[in-house]
Amino acid sequence: MQNSGITSQYESTMADYEYQIPTLPKKIRLYLAAFIQVPFYRYGEIGNICYTIGKNILDGAILYTMFFMAENELKVAAILGVMVKYAYPGISLISSNLISGFIDRLESLKETNEKVTKLIYAYMGIGIGQSLGAIFLLLCFPPVFKYLFADVSFKAPLIVVFYFLHHACDGSAQIVEGRAWFKIIEISLRNGMDKGFSRNFWVIYAVSQNFQLVMGQVFLWSALAITADFGTNPVPLVVNTVVYSGLLLVLVSKFILPVAYKLRRCPCNGETGLTC
Repeated sequence: MQNSGITSQYESTMADYEYQIPTLPKKIRLYLAAFIQVPFYRYGEIGNICYTIGKNILDGAILYTMFFMAENELKVAAILGVMVKYAYPGISLISSNLISGFIDRLESLKETNEKVTKLIYAYMGIGIGQSLGAIFLLLCFPPVFKYLFADVSFKAPLIVVFYFLHHACDGSAQIVEGRAWFKIIEISLRNGMDKGFSRNFWVIYAVSQNFQLVMGQVFLWSALAITADFGTNPVPLVVNTVVYSGLLLVLVSKFILPVAYKLRRCPCNGETGLTC
């Protein structure tokens, strides 16, 4: 009888580790189920979607008009292009080292609630960094740049500085966000009580990344097409509307999860063990 009990327990344990790769429709259903059922994951994912839409709108509209102005009026288009290629790797290196230290300290914590609290604080910093990045990019938008700095004699170096600060703030925040978001879904899905989500953690993560990649490309090229079609000099009302809509989405995106957490919209629900 005792051996029978041990065998039954062993078979049950082995069943827990059996895994079959889900089909694409099931992958999508898993992603939607996690989005609907796990509030902590849902509000973070809403923020990611808002940022993806907003940032790609800004890139599609502002970069086109900015480089048009930089090439034809300020003669610094080449410098801006070189900056993207050579400055961003340095920013990535510094940011990666800093966030690695933060994640290492986070891993040393035993209490899940303490980890979550620190991740929420990190998300506040991410929101500030990405908001500053969006504002610096907006300052490169020709209508805004010309209105604010019409009488400035050093326009060419000024737009270069703004573009660098955009990459410094937004790029650093994106690197931090990538690591922090991974920890959030690891806590809420991988280590949660729902075995379906836990075993399919990487599937949900991959579907989310691919969905945002496709969605980002759609909004990027749509904003670019609208800007190119309506012209750049002067920038028409429809392009201004597109730009400020994208800016609004970026400004609010990464504050959605902290606000939801503060308002107790992601309570302890038995799925994640989280409390607000």
